[in-house]
Amino acid sequence: MRFRIFLVLAVLLSGVPVLAQQTIQVLPTLETDPALGTGAVVQGAALWRHPSDPLNSLLLVADNQVGLLLYDINGTLRAQLSEGVVLGVDVQEGVPVAGITQPLVMVANPTLQALVSYVIEPTTLEMRRATGLSPIIAQGFSPSTVALYASPTTGRIFAFAGSATGALVQFELTAQPDGSTTVGLVRTLDVGGAVVGLAVDDAQRTLYVVEQNTGIWQYGAEPDASDSRTSVDVVTGGGLVQPLGGVALYTASGVQGYLLAVSGGENAVRIYERQPGAHTFRGSFSLVQDGGIDAVERPRQVVVTNRSLGSLFPLGMVAVHDSSNGAANENFKLVQWSAIATGFPTPLVTDTSPGTSPDAGTSDGGTDGGDDTPPVSVPPPGIGGESPPGYDGNGASCACASASVPGTLLLVLAGVLLLSRRRPGS
Repeated sequence: MRFRIFLVLAVLLSGVPVLAQQTIQVLPTLETDPALGTGAVVQGAALWRHPSDPLNSLLLVADNQVGLLLYDINGTLRAQLSEGVVLGVDVQEGVPVAGITQPLVMVANPTLQALVSYVIEPTTLEMRRATGLSPIIAQGFSPSTVALYASPTTGRIFAFAGSATGALVQFELTAQPDGSTTVGLVRTLDVGGAVVGLAVDDAQRTLYVVEQNTGIWQYGAEPDASDSRTSVDVVTGGGLVQPLGGVALYTASGVQGYLLAVSGGENAVRIYERQPGAHTFRGSFSLVQDGGIDAVERPRQVVVTNRSLGSLFPLGMVAVHDSSNGAANENFKLVQWSAIATGFPTPLVTDTSPGTSPDAGTSDGGTDGGDDTPPVSVPPPGIGGESPPGYDGNGASCACASASVPGTLLLVLAGVLLLSRRRPGS
């Protein structure tokens, strides 16, 4: 009996973290039309959220053969912008451009060896060059990735760019009274290997850099931050499986939220807690075949938004790149965030409040930050219409840590211990 007790205890204590960190399989909701280039062409992606009609939001995809592709969120290819090769793209809301505060789209264009800025007309959904902001060029530097950052303390706007040589540069964009924008190089870093992914957590002033074949690094995002870095996860001795790719931030209220990272060698996206001091691994998900939509294989990019995108994705969306799209060119699979969040034993936070990330890793620059709308925690399906344990009519009713032993299991263990003290026949 004593052996049995220790066995139960071992199962309970060791099993819970494993369940909380499992890989789940999720069915995609929609998929995009194929990319126009053939082969491994998709090198970046971001989401432009329409300021008044979320259903008219656009998924922006960097195609390294034809340029930037603009997809409706139902997956339809709307347009393409061909001004050279595009290897990376990002969106930042609330940027002063030509005297107007609006979303700014920036792409890494190695054809011009520059970062090139655009704005999207909300009425026509047409893209045009940003007035007063010339292409950003650093001598001898060819950008392959880009991420925009708005400092929550100073309001200053920055652009990060990484390269295939491991160089990382930081520019400051300063709006002038005449409507123009000046650009200055404020910082350079040597990552070591090819930079294949960037994301910025504005609220926590944190930059995430993916170094191919190595792992994910965390740096300070302010221009006067030190060059020191900490590791989020690695390939050798860690959980990532190369080839690596993009990272994206799901930023909920306060410090809640998650860092999503592509782990291409296992056909999965890994999820970590957002807090810079911990980045606890919560689990991973893969998108599997659902009828006419094939499974995601060897992804390189991921995009996430917590914001509602209307009736198609009312609780947020995740877009995952698929390298193997049957007989067609590469594309993206789109899935409801809630389908991922509720698939884990301890559900992830679902929070559609504003002031959080609308794209592949950069937030809205604080234009609507500070919103104190409580997070919406969506429970998994109950039995007979009832809420499952740990939930009430308003969502999650407890703050259970993913690595802790739930109280119900402790009660079971206590019962086993009590029964073990009773002798047969007593």
